[in-house]
Amino acid sequence: MANKSTAPPIVQIVGYKNTGKSTLTAALTRYLSSVGLRVAVIKHDGHDHFQMDHEGTDSYRFNQAGASAVVVMSEKRTAIIEQQPTRLETMLTRLSDYDWILIEGYKEAAYPKLVMIREEQHIAILEKLKGVMAVVSWFPRESLHSAGSEQGPLSDVVWHSVQETERIAQWLLKKVNKEQS
Repeated sequence: MANKSTAPPIVQIVGYKNTGKSTLTAALTRYLSSVGLRVAVIKHDGHDHFQMDHEGTDSYRFNQAGASAVVVMSEKRTAIIEQQPTRLETMLTRLSDYDWILIEGYKEAAYPKLVMIREEQHIAILEKLKGVMAVVSWFPRESLHSAGSEQGPLSDVVWHSVQETERIAQWLLKKVNKEQS
């Protein structure tokens, strides 16, 4: 990759539980990677119960022994497990050499967002969020009008089908390229 003079595009994938955030994040990562882009993904665990190392591994033993940080490295991968909170902005700086950064979660952050909508009542989330650039929905926008729903938070929002992940990725690339030129 040539010298980068700009920060990587950052896009958040947000929504309520079980709306398809991880599936969409994986699909976008797969597409962006397939066109030669290096993608970093940050996943927010709001319940703080994830575990990167598992019982029986050396990294697990080191963590259990009280290590504040454990780093596992090979020729192809590096994993860092730190026993401390990290601010989202700090991690974004750490990942600034990548071509794209996708963030799953962190609804309150002010980055451009794809909002996952699985059920009609989930639309209310749009009024609470900043930076919404598109909705990724399990149902067509037109079904809202037939149900007599108010259009308020949807008036300027691009609407995508959850079934069209490749089209969403192409739309994102085009949008970002247009904004950067």
